[in-house]
Amino acid sequence: MPFVRLNRCLNGTLAVVLAGAATAQTPPASPLSPNRLPPLPDSLRLYGATVAVRTPLPDLVPADDAPLLTLDEAVRRALIANPQRQIAALDAALASGNATRAAAGYSFDLDATAGLAGSRSGGLGRNSAANPSGGRTSSSFSVGLGAGYTVYDGNRRGATLDRLRATARSAAFDADAVAEALVRDVVAAYLDVVREQLAVRAREEAVAVSEDRLRLDQARAEIGVAAPVDAALALADLNADRAALLAQRLTLQQARLALARLAALDTPDLRVATDADGMLPAGALSGNGNADPTKTALADTPTVRAFASDADAARAALREVAAEFLPTVRLTAGAGTGIVAADWIPVLDETRSFDVRYGVTASLPLFDGDDRARRLEAARIRVAQADLRTDDARREQRYAVARLAAARDGYRALLDLETQNRAVARQNVRVALAQQELGLLSSIDLRQIQLALVAAEQRRIAALYTLLETEAELRYRAGGFALDGTTLRDLAPADAPRPRGTPDPFDLRTYLGPRQDEP
Repeated sequence: MPFVRLNRCLNGTLAVVLAGAATAQTPPASPLSPNRLPPLPDSLRLYGATVAVRTPLPDLVPADDAPLLTLDEAVRRALIANPQRQIAALDAALASGNATRAAAGYSFDLDATAGLAGSRSGGLGRNSAANPSGGRTSSSFSVGLGAGYTVYDGNRRGATLDRLRATARSAAFDADAVAEALVRDVVAAYLDVVREQLAVRAREEAVAVSEDRLRLDQARAEIGVAAPVDAALALADLNADRAALLAQRLTLQQARLALARLAALDTPDLRVATDADGMLPAGALSGNGNADPTKTALADTPTVRAFASDADAARAALREVAAEFLPTVRLTAGAGTGIVAADWIPVLDETRSFDVRYGVTASLPLFDGDDRARRLEAARIRVAQADLRTDDARREQRYAVARLAAARDGYRALLDLETQNRAVARQNVRVALAQQELGLLSSIDLRQIQLALVAAEQRRIAALYTLLETEAELRYRAGGFALDGTTLRDLAPADAPRPRGTPDPFDLRTYLGPRQDEP
């Protein structure tokens, strides 16, 4: 089946985002810095008291030598080291090891036996005095070798082998589904880190604007054109913005921890790689393409394939029970030797015997209290349940793809609108700062305009990353992560060489070694 890259799925989305990047991104500084005013001091004199302006805040920024984690590297680490993925892979390997002809009963059985037995007999009654020793003692020792093979059982063994193989396929598809869900979660966690970084930048910009506003109000209060309360209000708003910045940094730290947990990193201290504007993850997500993941929605995902394999296993189990109504024919053969002695321990010069046995055995159960009929009906019910689960999973896949495709188109339009709103709000702040410097705008009105910019920036960030996460979820639901039969049994070890070329974090075959032919 064709493999569709998520960067192609983002066609149109990234064009809009990158087109507005020049106007949408600025360094975390005031849009209009009144450079002719003195810098903001560490403390101000308000209401006859000295008030601290810049209380130190924890930075919570990773060290410069912290590992730089790209999106494809995060996916690769998760697929190799995530414990849940490893557990699913081991479950698949266990089920595959159980699907053998020997487990189905196709091999013959060979048994060896050995035994030692003794007996003592004596007479009772009037003639017991003739044997003063109280009886006779004898012993026997025997060894034997026997073999058996079932030549006919109503194809019960074939049904058992089909059931074991279907169970192994289901476990393999379940492992693939776990891997795909892990990739989706890693992508979402990585996007969340980048989104929170942008939110921190927005809060830093709000702090810079509040600092400029405080400088203006303080300067105007010193020359008598503004009341001291204006500077006090500006200081309170600055402290509120710095508190919001600290809260946002804490949220970013939690997002880093979540990503480190999914990628199974030794330390949560990490840095993520983004594009030049800090808007998108660097690498595969920043490319363009024309393919649409909705075109792959007709292909079954590993989850659907696992349900279909469960249905195959249920049908094989039904044939197993039906075969119990047919006769079983077995061939048997064996050989043995024995020694009989007139003492407790047999010796080689006593009576010896040798025998060879062979034969054909046919058996047919006639009555079991209708237990077979009950189990046959239960097997039919399980087949019907498995088919319904498979059909329901296919319908859910198509409905989810249609829902996510519609949401994607809506989020694209929402991103356009929020980008325009943010540009207007940014210009409003520039004009408001100039008007306040001229005394044409009150401090309270400036604060409202500033909060409108913060809200517009938050909405734009939310729209952008909701769109990107919707794209990833759409790719997942549409089967874009499908391995086309390759299972995690073939996953390359951690020290395996990386494939040549640029890796695609959404094509799991990038992280898989060459397939090994199954017997």
